[in-house]
Amino acid sequence: MELLIRTAVLGLAGAVVALLLRKNAPELALALSLAVCLMGAGMAMELFGQLKQIVQLAREQTGLSPAVVGPVLKCVGIGAVTRLAADLCKDAGQGAVASAVEMCGAACAMTAALPLIRALLQMIGDLA
Repeated sequence: MELLIRTAVLGLAGAVVALLLRKNAPELALALSLAVCLMGAGMAMELFGQLKQIVQLAREQTGLSPAVVGPVLKCVGIGAVTRLAADLCKDAGQGAVASAVEMCGAACAMTAALPLIRALLQMIGDLA
């Protein structure tokens, strides 16, 4: 909870300063937004370490294959990076670039999910 409050305060302060900069120096406003995003993501890395431990424990306890867990985690990471990059492009007024980033993110997520799809098809084939 404390981490969320710190990140929210950082984000709100960065947004206010970026709004003030946008009129006179839009490129600085975008650079500030990027810096705030990177700082917020860095702050969230603490939680990802804890999440990794829980996923490892769940995998050991349930016997889930890394081929099942890995693609899910990759898709979550791809989604987070895609969302941040697309939003930054939109803030810069580059809607078409944001759409291209989103399309690439979708393709990457689908590619990352291929081992999971293969495992599902194999399981269906084994049942038949």
